[in-house]
Amino acid sequence: MPCCNKKQELTNRIARIEGHLKKVKEMIQNDAYCIDVITQSLAVQSALRGVDDVILANHLETCVTDAFVTKKGINEKIGELITTLKFMRR
Repeated sequence: MPCCNKKQELTNRIARIEGHLKKVKEMIQNDAYCIDVITQSLAVQSALRGVDDVILANHLETCVTDAFVTKKGINEKIGELITTLKFMRR
């Protein structure tokens, strides 16, 4: 099953994140004020968490739901979710 049916939305989000990352790099190269750099870096991290949220929601709506409906791979999907959620909390 494909990773996500929200490719365009995610592609747009990633493009914005790339722009923000370039800005962070420029700020570092131009000796910007440390707190300003950290603020931009935190914004990038937050935006990446947003990407993760969209992908996870899509996974629940498609892959996990399909496993419950078809009664195939339910335990595997639950195990994947538990592992993923542990990583996302860090």
